[in-house]
Amino acid sequence: MLNSTIDVQVSSRGVASRTYSAVDSATLHQISFKNILFATDFSPATKAALPYAEELARRYGSTVHLVHVVRPDFYPYVPPSEWPSIAREEEEFREKGKHQLEAEFQGFPHEFIFPSGDVWKNLARIIEQNNIDLIVLGTHGRTEVEKVLMGSVAEEILRRTDCPVLTVGHAVFSKATHAAAADLNRILYATDFSPESFAGAPYAISLAREYRAELILMHAIQKPEPGRVNSAFQTLRDVIPFGTRLSQEPRYIVERGAPEAAILNVARKQNADLIVMGVRGASALLPVSTRFVTSIAYMVVAKSVCPVLTVHA
Repeated sequence: MLNSTIDVQVSSRGVASRTYSAVDSATLHQISFKNILFATDFSPATKAALPYAEELARRYGSTVHLVHVVRPDFYPYVPPSEWPSIAREEEEFREKGKHQLEAEFQGFPHEFIFPSGDVWKNLARIIEQNNIDLIVLGTHGRTEVEKVLMGSVAEEILRRTDCPVLTVGHAVFSKATHAAAADLNRILYATDFSPESFAGAPYAISLAREYRAELILMHAIQKPEPGRVNSAFQTLRDVIPFGTRLSQEPRYIVERGAPEAAILNVARKQNADLIVMGVRGASALLPVSTRFVTSIAYMVVAKSVCPVLTVHA
């Protein structure tokens, strides 16, 4: 159970000095999404992510690579005599989905890629061959977060890729519209002050500038001693490089509680339109999913009421 927020707003004005910045100002100019991979299985979950892929492509002049991996035909619970008819139905389903995507992305540079076989192996190859800057995907919801909430494919992508991933979860479905995707008015950047978490800062700042959004920087703290709270506020202020121009004054929040619960709580209270987090790169993760399933990033992605951008260090 979360306790109350320690403080909800501290202006950067009036700060006597800035000791350092967690973000190199030159890095902000290098943030771009020239190539976006939109992964889809044509389900309602992945369709909910479509407006965000389209809006980002519009703003950044991106080429969108629309990817659907065709699984090998195997239906263990259906008599083999029925496999051909099921395969035909699935092919018709894919063609219908392709035509719908074609209509959505008219006027945008795009291509369809429909490989067959293992999902992650195909995606990894496409990411490398096309210099993918961002993956956009919708996630499936379940009832208990400790289970594979987002579906094994989405989990594997988040666990194994080094590419930034924008996920649109089950709780976002009802408001995943083109208007919502076009108006990211409040962007929440969450950091635990680790080097990995700072990987998300350039993206949060760059997106805030692109969308002219309010940037909210937050840190969760378990034991709010006065010295630690003051230090946390100062570190949050130092995330933004000196001289960075934002359309609105950023806000800084130190929230009491466990990190995943604190992030979700602040996102709800502040009506955040996007959460940005830096996470450990794929090479630093264990090769099994159990560690990632219980990670802070996974919990936030699974339960967030707004899209989440995870950036790998």
